[in-house]
Amino acid sequence: MLLTAFLAQRCANAVAPTGGPQDTTPPVVVEAVPENHSINFIGKKIEITFDEYVTLENANQNVMISPPLSEKPDIKLKNKTVIIKFKETLASNTTYTINFGAAIKDLHEGNQFKDYVYSFSTGDHIDTLQIAGKLLTAEDKKPVEGAYVSLYAADRDNLDSLPLSTKPNYITKTDKEGHFRLNGLADKRYLVFALKDVNSNLFFDLPNEEVAFLDSLVPASYPQTSRPQVVDTMATDSILLINDSLLLFNDSLLINDTAQLRPDSAIIIQKDTVPQRIFDQNALNLTLYMFTEVDSTQVLLEKKLVEEGLLRFVFRHPAKEAVVMTPEMLPDTFNLVSLHSPDHDTIRWYFTPNVKDSLWVHVKHDTLINDSSRYSLKFKESGGNRRRKREPEKLKVKNNLVGQTGLIPGQYLTLVFSEPIVDYQMRDSAVFKRDSIAHYNELAFEKVDEEGLEYRLVNPIAVDTNYGFEIPDSVFFGIRGRTNERIKADFHILKDDEYGNIYITVVPPEGIRQVIVQLTNESGKVLKQETITKRQEVMFDYLMPAKYKLRAILDADGNGKWSTGNYHWRTLPETIIDYKDPLEIKAGWDIDLDEAWEL
Repeated sequence: MLLTAFLAQRCANAVAPTGGPQDTTPPVVVEAVPENHSINFIGKKIEITFDEYVTLENANQNVMISPPLSEKPDIKLKNKTVIIKFKETLASNTTYTINFGAAIKDLHEGNQFKDYVYSFSTGDHIDTLQIAGKLLTAEDKKPVEGAYVSLYAADRDNLDSLPLSTKPNYITKTDKEGHFRLNGLADKRYLVFALKDVNSNLFFDLPNEEVAFLDSLVPASYPQTSRPQVVDTMATDSILLINDSLLLFNDSLLINDTAQLRPDSAIIIQKDTVPQRIFDQNALNLTLYMFTEVDSTQVLLEKKLVEEGLLRFVFRHPAKEAVVMTPEMLPDTFNLVSLHSPDHDTIRWYFTPNVKDSLWVHVKHDTLINDSSRYSLKFKESGGNRRRKREPEKLKVKNNLVGQTGLIPGQYLTLVFSEPIVDYQMRDSAVFKRDSIAHYNELAFEKVDEEGLEYRLVNPIAVDTNYGFEIPDSVFFGIRGRTNERIKADFHILKDDEYGNIYITVVPPEGIRQVIVQLTNESGKVLKQETITKRQEVMFDYLMPAKYKLRAILDADGNGKWSTGNYHWRTLPETIIDYKDPLEIKAGWDIDLDEAWEL
């Protein structure tokens, strides 16, 4: 009896239904007051109602109103309705667009109603032209998200200076893929300008703000999704002109969005008097390249004890003629070595620690830099390192082997150290191997450069023989008292069937001083490069099997590296051109590209 009652109670319990397809449909607008694309707007409020409950996410950042307003409107959510209340009087005879970006999602599933655009006009017609494109970083061509893209009408005074101090005529933001679209534009030409706005004032007024611009004005164009209809006019000498929206092209009449044209605006004119206005569809496929300007003024950016026994001086620009000196008499045990970086923008002073407590240093470069400072030579480590008992630092050592074991024919095997070597004492336990046979007391290296950063193996090396060596610890002594850990390498001279080469003829464009042709790996790291000034075959040799990429920098200023742009001087970043396809090297095969690379 009890069991029957228990089972009956279990059967009576309500169970929520499960399963069913997940809702993936974004919200749908069921009503807008006033309607989207309304004209003669005189109100202060817009209401947009959806078919389901929605959320409004970060409206102040995601919702873009163009032209921009002096005061941000109130944007609120009430049940299924988004309400926009304006705080200021809108400009007369102006088309406004409200782009909701990623702000609107349905309440339960989070389906995004992406890039919904509501537009209206305070005049008697809606402007329907557009400018669109994408924004990429200038150096590596990655999409830029969340940057402002602005338009300044070409008929405004002091056009080029407007982005520095004046709000634009139209504005929008880039999405995750760097795409942007500006709707509701009047039939004008525009200066296109993009900005990573650090201080949120819509002006380019800080040196660290990233910018992008086009060096020519852009005419607004028809949307690609509603291309003008073509009406044949060959049979008549008169045509219909509606709201100045008709175009004559190859004896055909182009009509833009006839659904929005009013009959009372139509007039009959002679065909030969119609202006031949052709809108540039390139305005819908623009590409802007974002960069950070580099101040041209030479300054000393850094003067610092960065490690024990290492002072570093960093300049904003190459400073080949800079002088770094000390007025003090230095003991021989200080062992000061001064090294310049390859591009001469950094000078490193290596010295033996604990010889002096402090040092006066004077830095001079032309008339721009004249700096004297006293440095404490007692390096202060971070708190975490101070709490631990510090292990003695070891020398960092690299070699020039290709693919870890291959030595390029004609080269010495070379060891490259992280700091100058002041002493080298090979020990009896060092091993030199030929075809796995160990030989003691034969291994020998010699210094390559004056500073002692490179040492090369002097033992004879022959083709078709396998070699190896083992160097015990504490053979090489660095200037800061650091020594090497055990160094081991096995190697042989590369054979033809182990590597490949790339041959390509590169043709520079006219008017460019030189072109820097670079070979990179798949992730974009530069492996090799060659500079050319005319049509020339470029060879990248001794490449291990892998996929590679080619790119070319149009080095307009001839400084041997990629240069950024400068809006104040109206100079764009130097152009970087990627070769059309990756190139895969296979062992023993060359890639000899017959078609010249026309830049």
